[in-house]
Amino acid sequence: MTVTPATPLIDWHALVQVLYTSVALGIGLVVLFSVGVHSFSHYRRADSSVALRSLSVTAMGLVALVIAATVVWGFIVIINK
Repeated sequence: MTVTPATPLIDWHALVQVLYTSVALGIGLVVLFSVGVHSFSHYRRADSSVALRSLSVTAMGLVALVIAATVVWGFIVIINK
């Protein structure tokens, strides 16, 4: 009769990975949203130049795409687990 070793109740390595990923994504999404709001405020200013407005629109578009891609990636991870 062979005895199998007991498996630990908590996988600490996976738990730490989830913690790091959650903190990084939480801080990253807040920073991205803040950049988007800041770009939007530059776009709405009356004294902004055309170049600054076009740069602000580009930044808002890129930020929106990155946030949307992160949300989609999160759903894919949830569905596949």
